[in-house]
Formats: sequence, C-alpha cells, structure tokens
Amino acid sequence: MTSEIESWVVEHPDIDTLILAAPDVNGIMRGKSIQVAQLNKLITGDIRIALSTATVDILGDDIEGCSQIKQTGDCDVVLKPTGRAPVPSVLAPGSAILPCDFWMEDGTPVQTSCRHALIASLERITAQGLYPVVAFEIEFYLFDPEQDQLQHPLSPLSGERLYGRENAQINDLEHFADFLSDIRKNCLAADINITSINSENGTGMFEVNLEHTNDVLLAADNAVFMRRLIRDTARSHGLGATFMAKPFPDLDGSGMHMHFSICDQQDKNVFDNGEPEGTQGLANAAAGILKRIDEMQLIMAPHLSSYRRVQPNAYAPVNKVWGYDNRSVPVRIPGGNSGARRIEYRMAGADANPYLVALAVLEAASQGIKENIAPVASVEGACYDLGYPTVVDNMRDAIRLFSESTWAASILPSLFYEAFVNCKRQELGIFEAQVSQLEVDTYRDRC
Repeated sequence: MTSEIESWVVEHPDIDTLILAAPDVNGIMRGKSIQVAQLNKLITGDIRIALSTATVDILGDDIEGCSQIKQTGDCDVVLKPTGRAPVPSVLAPGSAILPCDFWMEDGTPVQTSCRHALIASLERITAQGLYPVVAFEIEFYLFDPEQDQLQHPLSPLSGERLYGRENAQINDLEHFADFLSDIRKNCLAADINITSINSENGTGMFEVNLEHTNDVLLAADNAVFMRRLIRDTARSHGLGATFMAKPFPDLDGSGMHMHFSICDQQDKNVFDNGEPEGTQGLANAAAGILKRIDEMQLIMAPHLSSYRRVQPNAYAPVNKVWGYDNRSVPVRIPGGNSGARRIEYRMAGADANPYLVALAVLEAASQGIKENIAPVASVEGACYDLGYPTVVDNMRDAIRLFSESTWAASILPSLFYEAFVNCKRQELGIFEAQVSQLEVDTYRDRC
C-alpha cells in the first residue's frame, strides 16, 4: 500500500500537497494536509489527529456525550491510508486528496469510524456465506451560487434562468454538457466508474449511476468521493451542486438508490431462479428490510430537511411494502435479465451516509435470509393512497425508534451507535431552538 502511494507521488510531480481525508459519522470528509515531503511520517504512522474529528455534527462542532472522548481527554488517533490512490483535487492545483481512516495508537480500529463499522458488518455477513454485490445511484440538483436564496442555475448556453419540472429533459443534458463531461473526467481520474448520467424530474437535476461491484466498501468510498467531486466540478463551472434531499419544495427530492444482489460461495446470485419473481431468498431479504425499515430510517433520512422528501406522489417511497418494477415502493425488484436479479432500496436520501446505508440494508436483508422471514404480498401499481402503513416521516420519531432499537445497537459498534444518536439529537436541537421569521409574523400580533 505505502509503496503504491510513493509510486503515485513520483508519477505526479505536480502534486506537492496531500489532503488526508477520513469520513466522520455523517460521511463528511475530515482531516489535515501534509507536504509530499512528509509522506514518510504518514507511512510510519506518525500523522495524528484528534479522536473527536470522527465525531462532529453536520456543522463541524463536537458531539456532546461521547464517552470515549471524555474518558481519554480527546486523545490523538492515527490517520492511515485506506490503500486507495490519491484523488487529484479539482479546485486546488498541486493538491490531491488521500483517502484515510482513523486508527487507535495500539493499531485497533477507531470504533466511531463509519468506515470501520461497515468493515465489521461485512465480516459478519460474509461469515454467513453471503457475498453482496452493490451499486449506488445518487441524485443531485444544480443551483445558482450567486443568489442568496436557492434558485435554479442559469443556462450556460442561453444565460437564461432555468425552471420547471421536466421528466428526463434532454435539454439539460445539452445545456450542461461540458459540466457533465468534466464529472466523468474527474471521476475517471479518481478511478470511479460511472455507467450513466441521467436528467431527472426537475430542472438541473441529474442522477449519476455507479458501476456495480462485489467490493461494498469500495462502492461506499466511491459514493462519498463522487459527491465531493461533483460539488467541486460544479464550482469550477461557476455552479453549485447540492445533495440535499429536498432543496426545492415544489420539485421531487434527491435519492440515493442502492441496488444489490447477494452471491453464495459458488458466486451464484441467490436471488436468481431464472424467473421474474426470483427466489425465496429474495423475498426473505425484502421482508428483512421491511421489518427494520423504521428502525433504520434515521440512517436513510439523517437530517431535518431529509424528511421533506418523505412524502407521497413525488418518486419517494412512503409505504412499508415491496413490489416488482414499481417505483412507488421502497423495496423494488427491477425487471430485466434474471441473472442480474436484485433489490433496489429507494428509501435513502442523497444526503445519507453511504457507509451506513450499505451497512443497514445488507444487515436487514441478510437477517431476512438467515431467519427465513416471511414476506407480505408484493403490491402492484402506485401504492401511495391505498392505505398501506407508512414509514417514519419526522426526525424526532426516527431518533426515538433508532435509539430504542436493540437491532440497530447490535449492528453498529457501541461507541459509534452512541455518537450517532447523540449527533442526531444535537442536530435536531439546533433547529428546534430557532424561531423563524414566518413564525414571528404569524403569531406575534395574533396570539
């Protein structure tokens, strides 16, 4: 691993700075920079950072109530490369981002690292003889960064402000062709394979599809770095890109759809029986996900604004059901070649942490298979208004259900579970402490 990094540095003499980056509890990269001349210190494990770096909230503030931080006085931990090559920075010439993770001084994983949490989960799942294959699809909106209020971008071709709700509008693909081309180029430089970029249901809204892989950790890494590369590429074009789950209240929200199949030890897809309906194992996996859908909702919708997306008739699922080739359900079985029979989980917003999304979905699905959980009947047609039970649609209840879940506590390291719950309570508290101008205008002179 270290020799490969050294070789990369030699092959890129224009790079003089390495930005060491590891994901915090929200999947946001945190770290520090070093000069290439200090590479040997990184290799020997002499680059340290505060333990609390992994446990900060969405604003970058320390999460209160993290027991390990208190017990150690916020000790130093070691930043170690993950083994992935540096990713050239889009906005900082001469710099490259080096993917890292947090390790304790004694060589054990930091238990508040979401990346280490996923690694431990995958070890449990593969010990059952189950080997997942995963691909992410992530949606985002472009916006005009020159405006104080969130607005759609100006067309690079006409200079006119774009607006409206258009399904698969190819005009957007033409207007933003240079930007989209640079996304592909920058992701290719980062060894991230994009299979397609689609125009979605809102102006300046796109979906990027990543290549499927049996390396689930790599899939999550790619999703995190791709989001950063898209934001940076947008800035280089004078645009803004946001992965907020619902940036425009009158338009569809942005999702993170996770496609997965599971192979056995003979590399056979356990969901495929050669028929459209798939195997009993597929139905059991779907049932396992639906059993835990409320307990893992805080992972799928981790922020207050995430719940603006959880509403019917807006291509976001709200009912606890599953179905075949049905985009109104959270657990969708896509059609097509039976050899690629898989589940698409559509509940997560684009703002979710990919490491935790993969962990929770695969843990729930594997439990469904292991325990042979019986599924309810699959549904046909749009199910929004048919009376099916609905998922949790607010952050307060999601926090309560997650914090009361023995299952959620069992699939995460105890220190990460503690930090994540405290993080979400702290985040909700920030917003609940605010009094909006609309609230003042509505009630001040009427009550």
